[in-house]
Amino acid sequence: MGAINEILLKMKEYFKELYNEIRGLSFNELKNFIFKRRLFLISVLIIFILIGFSFGSYKSSKNIVLKNLQIALKEDKPEKIYKKIRVDGKKIKKEDLKPLTEYYSENKNQAINIAKDLKTKDNSGFFKLVNKKILFIDNYTIEIEPIVVKVNTNFENAKVYINSNEIAATNIKRGLIPGKYSIRGELETKYGLVSEEKEVFIMENKEIDLDIQAINISLTSNFNDADVIINDKEINKKVEELKNYGPIPLGQDIEIQLKRDFPWGTVLSEKVKVGDVPNINININMANDKLIEDIEATINNFYSSTFNALNNGDFKLIENSKEDAKSKIYDSIKRESLFLKNNYELNELKTEIKSSEFFYENGVYKGNIVVNLNYHISKKLIPFIDKNVEEMFLTSVEYNDGNWEVIDVQKFNLE
Repeated sequence: MGAINEILLKMKEYFKELYNEIRGLSFNELKNFIFKRRLFLISVLIIFILIGFSFGSYKSSKNIVLKNLQIALKEDKPEKIYKKIRVDGKKIKKEDLKPLTEYYSENKNQAINIAKDLKTKDNSGFFKLVNKKILFIDNYTIEIEPIVVKVNTNFENAKVYINSNEIAATNIKRGLIPGKYSIRGELETKYGLVSEEKEVFIMENKEIDLDIQAINISLTSNFNDADVIINDKEINKKVEELKNYGPIPLGQDIEIQLKRDFPWGTVLSEKVKVGDVPNINININMANDKLIEDIEATINNFYSSTFNALNNGDFKLIENSKEDAKSKIYDSIKRESLFLKNNYELNELKTEIKSSEFFYENGVYKGNIVVNLNYHISKKLIPFIDKNVEEMFLTSVEYNDGNWEVIDVQKFNLE
């Protein structure tokens, strides 16, 4: 007991002397101090190295590594094990392991089985337990076999992100740790950014299809030279130029409209929303108020002059029409009389615009107009011999040299 006390006393005196020496130590005396105390400093260094090795050995022991792995996987705590993880022999960051721990935190039984397998046979699935000893000390790490993911999108110029990290233009990501990932595709369009995102479990080499909600469209119309308007803005393109045009976002109420200039004014089509059908047909109803006004004036003049021609016995008096149409309408209405001349009087003329049609054919504007005639036939000298007639005519018209004219008539509803 006395010997121990003597040793402790000497140690106390030694450290007291060392303390006083360090307190009074100047920079110039540092070299002499190190030389004088070299045995002590070497001993301290060796002690710290041994402590470090012991601690490192403990942290790198098989049981501790597997225990930390199980905790990390079950409790979604990548910080517990990421320093002991290697992928292709390289260290990883904590966030690199997050998808894997997130997956196994939702599948805890699998996490337990992995730790058990590694303890007995050093491998389990894509996990492998490796011991790279440093001198005589165990240094266990866990190798994870990486996977390859390819993301296919329906648009080549879409950008693809895996957990907010953009991947190469080939849309192939190599060296990925298995786990739970968010896959997002982004597509820039003239009408805004379109994005599509989904969560997937990627536990093996895999191809993933990501359908971005956009479409390329092709337009057709009864007027292929009409101007195209999208969302109330002209795009400086004609209908005939809109082939595989896009991309255009879906589900964002994008509307297409056509505009065309006619001799009787500018006419707009109805607006059509872009849906999931790529081929869109939009027709223009060329009948605006001015056209209807001109048609009614032409029809009224044609039929009024027809009755004037009938009463004068000369079909050439019929106006606003081709010769064939003049003779047709004249013969359709005229009634042969054995004695005394018939007198024809137009009571009422109705132009049924809603039942009519207008179209553009071979560079010519045309129309088929339904006309309802009500007229009276009588004898000038015998007033009690008379007759009311109601007939319907399909009256074909063309626009030539700035005017509408009748080119044909067909009776289709006899009395």
